[in-house]
Amino acid sequence: MKKLILILTLLACSQTNISPLSDLKVTKDKSAPYEVSAGDILNVQVWGEPKISGEVVVREDGRFSNPLVNDVPAEGLTLTQIGEELAEKLKEYIPSANVNVSLLQSSPTVYYLSGSFAKSGEYRTDKRITVLQAIATGGGFAPFADESSIFLIRKGAKGEKRYEFDYGSLVDGSQPNPELRSGDIISIR
Repeated sequence: MKKLILILTLLACSQTNISPLSDLKVTKDKSAPYEVSAGDILNVQVWGEPKISGEVVVREDGRFSNPLVNDVPAEGLTLTQIGEELAEKLKEYIPSANVNVSLLQSSPTVYYLSGSFAKSGEYRTDKRITVLQAIATGGGFAPFADESSIFLIRKGAKGEKRYEFDYGSLVDGSQPNPELRSGDIISIR
């Protein structure tokens, strides 16, 4: 009996890799602190230490380099959190390091529309954009598109996640309309 339950559980898990929509953040509060993304350019100032201060680019792995402490995590953190993290890492070399981090330039959001869209392809925007806005940017759906099965494919630290939406449910608000992140793919059959 235990083997049968295990087999049924494994079959159920293997048939779907759709993540729950509750994992997605809906439009952020505009007063919320900025969260750093890969490709952002930051100005890191360590008071009294010009050799380890200056502009840094957040790499694709979500980190930037510092001459004393090597890699510093940045992606998904606020500017204040990054400053605190760097100050903590620098304590070994500079016991009372005063670190200030500011945003010089944010990276564009690059997303992809794949499948039965009027205009599929790669898109870029310097502004925040939601799934519905991205669909509109792509000119809507091509004839015979299955509007009940839209997928958002997102890569994260723990691998790729897939979220399934129904267009009507997105429009009427019964499903979330999340903001896109750079690298997201919206696909429809």
